[in-house]
Amino acid sequence: MIIEFTVSNFRSIKDDQSFSLYAAKPSGHLALNIAPTPAPGGIYPLKSVGIYGANASGKTNLLQAFRALQYLVARSGSLKDGEHIDCYEPHLLAKNTKNAPVRLALEFQIPNGFRYLYAIAFVQNRIVEERLDLYRTARVANLFDRGENDTWESIKFGPFLKGGTRKFPFFANNAYLSKAGNSADAPEVIRDAYNYLLKDMVHLGISDEVSSEELLENEDLLQTVSQFLSLVDTGIARVGLYQDVDRAKNIIFPPDMPEDLMRRIRKEASLRFLFFHQTDTAEVTTFPINAESAGTRKLFKLAPLIVNTLKDGGVLIIDELDRSMHPHMAELIIQLFHDPEVNPGGAQLIFSTHNANLMSRELLRRDQIWFAEKSNGASRFFSLDDFDKKKVTPASPFARWYAEGRFGAIPSIDYSGVVKLLRKRRPDA
Repeated sequence: MIIEFTVSNFRSIKDDQSFSLYAAKPSGHLALNIAPTPAPGGIYPLKSVGIYGANASGKTNLLQAFRALQYLVARSGSLKDGEHIDCYEPHLLAKNTKNAPVRLALEFQIPNGFRYLYAIAFVQNRIVEERLDLYRTARVANLFDRGENDTWESIKFGPFLKGGTRKFPFFANNAYLSKAGNSADAPEVIRDAYNYLLKDMVHLGISDEVSSEELLENEDLLQTVSQFLSLVDTGIARVGLYQDVDRAKNIIFPPDMPEDLMRRIRKEASLRFLFFHQTDTAEVTTFPINAESAGTRKLFKLAPLIVNTLKDGGVLIIDELDRSMHPHMAELIIQLFHDPEVNPGGAQLIFSTHNANLMSRELLRRDQIWFAEKSNGASRFFSLDDFDKKKVTPASPFARWYAEGRFGAIPSIDYSGVVKLLRKRRPDA
């Protein structure tokens, strides 16, 4: 589970911004929205957090920072010497940040109960700082610490890092965790942290597509997704999947593309889903996916991720959860993560939204509601729990007060200016 994420100098995020997922109080209002067991140090993570804010306020950039961290762990280890780190996107609206390091720090707990803090800072072509700390109790134990001038021979290791191989050759642009964590010879605590960051965080952006290959290979998952869609008033009786091999035969690949990658792409391109609907005469007809509504397509895209995350644990990150979706559907997804019978492993949902209906005291606690706001081109993030608790209580009408502008994080619209602009374009103006 994610406990806290700190970001600086990434896209619209200039100064240090901390995004916390630990409960301010482990009991009281909506106690089921909190993980049932604490992390070391007595910290109780939240099962979901929603981020509100105007367009271009920084919500997506905060979620993309999670993806940047995953890129460093998953892919930076394969970079050749001198190659650029693709996720280096510093804040460009201040002179002192354009070439400064991007800094990311994630505090998280893995299924075995261990709590980690992974911090990394990087510029375009090198890692300047990197460390991994372990909390077996409330006290911290450093596993490794890398400075800007450290090589693979001079990187520092803490006394708790025992067993296996510790030193792995790396270039300046390779994260040590990306190199060591991918080796079976590395100490177990390193591999555990690596595997969590690589596999247990699933990020779904606005335009991302979900691979259909898993549904082809996992009949049980396909049936579960099919039944899920039939139970939420989509009109779908079931979902079928077939493979049209001929359709993928004419794909042209670069000459240097690996054969296994080409096979995967051909396989993915050949898959087709059919959605079965019952007619008014009790007959069955089929539609392709592009004939379904935008909301149904969104649910179909989300359903495998929701099912797997709730089953296996981990973190599901969704940008614009409510996009093309009825508010009741978005509410259902959040409720599933809060339900201890459905989510016994403490899976987490992190989402951005514009849907104020979800800002309900029956659905979310104060510490689960976050806001993004931009000032002078820089984003800041704050929680509803940061407001005066004597004035903003669990019984307060969160959504209405947000709409009234009491919490900020709403668009500043110059209506008179817009009217004047459009009047100028009238033929009789």
